[in-house]
Amino acid sequence: MNTPSLDRYADDFERLRALPPAERETALAALPLDDEARATLRRLLDADTDADDPLARALGAGAARLAQPRGDRLGPYRLIRELGAGGMGTVFLAERVDGGFAQRVAIKLLRGFPTADGLRRLRQERQILAGLDHPHIARLLDGGETADGQPWLALEYVDGVDLLAYAAQHAPRLRERLALFDAMLDAVGHAHQRLVVHRDLKPANVLVNAAGEIKLLDFGIARLVDLDAGAARETSTRVFSAGYASPEQREGRTVTTASDLYSLGVLLGELVGGRADRERAPAPLPLDAELAGILAKATDEDPARRYASAGEFRDDLDRYRDGRPVRAAPMTGAYRLRKFVGRHRVGVAASLLAALALGLFVWRLDRERDRALAAEAVAQQARDASQRDAASARAALAFLTDAFKAAAPENALSRQVSVRDLLDAARRALDAEQADAQVKQTMQRLLARLYGGLGEKTIAVELMRAGLAGAQAQERGEALRLAADYDLLGNELTSADDGADALAAANTADALRKRYAPDDVIERMRSLLSLALARNRSGEATQAIDLLRQAIALSEQQAPPLDLEVELTGSLAGLLATNSDCDEAARIAERGLRRVAAVRPADAPERRELLRAQAFAMKTCGRWAEAEAPIREAIALQEKVIGSGGSDMASLITTLADVLTQLGRNREAAELLQRWEVAIGGAKLGDVEMASLLAYRADLLDAAGDYPAALDFDRQSAAALDRANVGADHQLRRQLRRNQARTLALSGDYARARSEFEDLLERAKRIDGENSIEYASVLWQLASAERLARRAEAGTAVLDEAMRRWTALAPPDHPIFAYARRSRAVFAMLRDDYATADREFAEALRVLEAIQIPPGDLATVRSERAELWRRQGRTAEARALLAQALPPLREAFLPNQVGRAGAERTAAQLGMK
Repeated sequence: MNTPSLDRYADDFERLRALPPAERETALAALPLDDEARATLRRLLDADTDADDPLARALGAGAARLAQPRGDRLGPYRLIRELGAGGMGTVFLAERVDGGFAQRVAIKLLRGFPTADGLRRLRQERQILAGLDHPHIARLLDGGETADGQPWLALEYVDGVDLLAYAAQHAPRLRERLALFDAMLDAVGHAHQRLVVHRDLKPANVLVNAAGEIKLLDFGIARLVDLDAGAARETSTRVFSAGYASPEQREGRTVTTASDLYSLGVLLGELVGGRADRERAPAPLPLDAELAGILAKATDEDPARRYASAGEFRDDLDRYRDGRPVRAAPMTGAYRLRKFVGRHRVGVAASLLAALALGLFVWRLDRERDRALAAEAVAQQARDASQRDAASARAALAFLTDAFKAAAPENALSRQVSVRDLLDAARRALDAEQADAQVKQTMQRLLARLYGGLGEKTIAVELMRAGLAGAQAQERGEALRLAADYDLLGNELTSADDGADALAAANTADALRKRYAPDDVIERMRSLLSLALARNRSGEATQAIDLLRQAIALSEQQAPPLDLEVELTGSLAGLLATNSDCDEAARIAERGLRRVAAVRPADAPERRELLRAQAFAMKTCGRWAEAEAPIREAIALQEKVIGSGGSDMASLITTLADVLTQLGRNREAAELLQRWEVAIGGAKLGDVEMASLLAYRADLLDAAGDYPAALDFDRQSAAALDRANVGADHQLRRQLRRNQARTLALSGDYARARSEFEDLLERAKRIDGENSIEYASVLWQLASAERLARRAEAGTAVLDEAMRRWTALAPPDHPIFAYARRSRAVFAMLRDDYATADREFAEALRVLEAIQIPPGDLATVRSERAELWRRQGRTAEARALLAQALPPLREAFLPNQVGRAGAERTAAQLGMK
């Protein structure tokens, strides 16, 4: 036997070698090997104690070749030292050496070299695992492959000791140990809800840091290691730890969440009962019949007889600690009486002392009996809820399995099957399925969430409405799930005629949380977010901002999950930007991006909404050039995570087109829209979303100078708002009318434009007040319309009032003040006050040239000054300035665009081409 031929035994040898000698034979017997290979491994293990054994030296060399990466770098990480090795690979301590911040991580170099297909599936699974965000789960931060194709993972580095060692030193009492285990159950339950199974729970994968905080390591990584097996079903025949693996794992049968519950049961047994063959094991504690019953149920040989979920396991332990009947014990009358006495020792003692007062004794006994029966009813209700959840989950899993089989490549006659294909297949199957009503509604709500994630809001709303019809909560867990579903329904109700329904959905979610989780800070934050979004849809932006500020203030009491924190931050930044508080919006979005960067990789999907909010803030501040980079990054993330379709992508693309237009890159904007037209057009949009999209198109055409086409899109946008029953006072309706009135003025219909602006001004005064940004904005646009109409006196009066308002609302360096000087220059020129006009033009251009406004806008102001110089007889200067202005005007605008048309008239009068 030559040395290279032993490489194939290296992984199994290293894993078996790390086990206690008493466990090796069991683990070896469970490996899928032939007799010869098993005998070879046994000889290698027997010889391992002999340092001079040639087989051991050969195997060690093979293992070293597999474990050691080339050089001391993996991606952006520098390896510091090896932390350990085991069945799944070698672990190194490493630090990040790029990105401008220090971060220590644990790098796990996975054993084996998967096939190309295995690597592809590994990357997919890695994305799922990266989505686990729980305070007691070590996060998966990054991943990749070495130059040789060996996969590696970057995990949160946890400096701590394993569970049993910590319990031995710091948790002498049962309550303390059960508190540690409670945190484990919470983490495992979080992962199971996301269909992630650990598969290798053991003391070494549960660390406790100096602060006493639990961290579960290697969540789902055993699954990643198994990906190169090419198995078509979820079995585990390769990676598990003897003594902790469930019977189905050891026998190579299907692995489910029940497998993790078995391992947890073993861990709990060692945590409370001790382990004789382990150094520094926690001292064994007395194990009463109830706790023994809980352990027996968790570690039952039959997965169907174990706890249905981590939540049910946790609930039984809560009942045990509270002295209530546990599900794992037989519910006999004697057992209930014993539990009753145990819970009410003082009451029973008092009753015995009052035995001579027979009437009082009977009364007390009767009352306590009622309490016992009430407690039993609560227990039965919880048991029934758990059984309903388990039955619903099994039915839902069976339904999804059948639906996804129908969409598999071999059945769909296609090599490529997208997430959307799978969802559509499930939706069709659900429509045709004669399923139990509760299961069907559960699936409808699940599919609604998935469609919503793809940006298919209309389908999501339809499914969620059906899934919530008549749904009732009977206990806390059900109530919080329903509240989350009502949140989603409210978020997806983007049609303004659904504004009341959106608010009703948010109020329903809030009521459920107040009833079933009144003291839960995180749930209160979720309700405030949902209510804020609903208020904003109803045009109550100020109230929405106040609600979001309340939610963020609560985060000082308890840190929210990252996804909730991102949504709160992004929503507040977006609303502040919409209401022209762009500087604070930009600061909030940037703070959120720094927070995400500290804990997630650079391409984390959580960045998307914050980037969108950041770009919108930059737009509102007039910092168009700075807005381009974040909106492009948001588009790239959207395409990577979701795909090129959906209403969210439509919104991002039109935002980028708007930015490009403002930068004078109109042709690039038009090409962008044309390239994405299929994706945008294929989005199933609500009427309000469609109205916004059409209004974007109108704005782009308006900016380019195609006023008839812009007005046509404005009319289509207004019709979409009509279909949605958007009222005349709604903020979105008023914004559309302002843009349409501007286009009317640009097209020469000054009377209609003036009438629209005057009506909007009255509404702004009534709804927002004379000191509002809305009122000041309408005044500004009315002044611009009077400038286009060449009405100097009327325009000057309106402009003066507008700037009095803006002085109180905007900082002195805001671009609007430079544009106001430009308007004053035009009004002065119309009055033949050329000296004043030239001073105003000079000051306006000084500021506008310094702040990098769109080239077309800057060229327009220069061409207007050139016209002034022509009138003053400064022909040579006028020609020179106009020669500078004409190329960008002709590049950015159509011939009929107002600024370009005026410049062309001046050029003709100066004899220029």
